[in-house]
Amino acid sequence: MNQLADTLNEEMKGAVADADTTSGANASFADPRKEFDNKAVCGDPEQVNGIVKTGLSKADNFGTLEVGTASFHPKVGGAILYKSVFEQALR
Repeated sequence: MNQLADTLNEEMKGAVADADTTSGANASFADPRKEFDNKAVCGDPEQVNGIVKTGLSKADNFGTLEVGTASFHPKVGGAILYKSVFEQALR
């Protein structure tokens, strides 16, 4: 997961640079990874959801379990970490 985050980070940084070059967007990239060190899935405190299951009611869908859309997305505390990174980038 960390390697995937690193790859995504580099791609987003490149997209911002491309936007600046091609359209003069004056965009900035803020890297949130440092804020999430030891706070992601299984971190302490964990600020990112692990696998969130849906379909736990057998009456609703015959007992099948599916991975919910909240999986690997920030919890409230994670959103606050993103907010902090965003605010720092605006300074």
